Amino acid sequence: MSKGLLIVLFSSHVYIFGRIMTHHPHYIITGPPSSGKTTLIKSLQDLNYKCYPEMARLVIQNNIKNDVDCFPWNNTLDFSHQVFLEISNLLSSINTDFCFFDRSLVDIIAYMDISKISRNKIYINAIKTSSYNKNVFFLPYWEDIYTIDLQRRESKEQAKLIEKNLRLIYNELGFNLIDVPMNVIKERVDFILKNVQSF
Repeated sequence: MSKGLLIVLFSSHVYIFGRIMTHHPHYIITGPPSSGKTTLIKSLQDLNYKCYPEMARLVIQNNIKNDVDCFPWNNTLDFSHQVFLEISNLLSSINTDFCFFDRSLVDIIAYMDISKISRNKIYINAIKTSSYNKNVFFLPYWEDIYTIDLQRRESKEQAKLIEKNLRLIYNELGFNLIDVPMNVIKERVDFILKNVQSF
């Protein structure tokens, strides 16, 4: 295999990525609760792509474990800062060229806007100087897979509001949203890999 080419086998297809290790090869996968992000990220991991988990969910899990009463439903401001610090630490420690993120710093702004919390300029500056690719994969709310758990408590109405705000903020901050079709997981992964090849 020649230098700069990566061959990925997926469901009898062969994708040849010609020098995808270019400027900002760090891709965001985002969307509201119940959009299929977790399943999609896991499928990409199963194909040996480097993927980073949703930090908000990890912070919630750690706060529950450590008996820290700071969650998005009772202290959005402090919780948002916790998530910001975790994501910032992650971004500064990444030593891989090509990867996918489950959500990003931008999502923090969207959730803060919903809670009527003033935007933190430090967060905005961090987004502007981040390694995120401007092409963002967006998974729309999918009512057929709606569910709740300990970390995800949003109602259907809240999930739809989150979707609306995510779209607004990503567009406002200069990102290009690419909607991932509601389809079986194989087709969703296929869609993302084909788009990455075209950038």
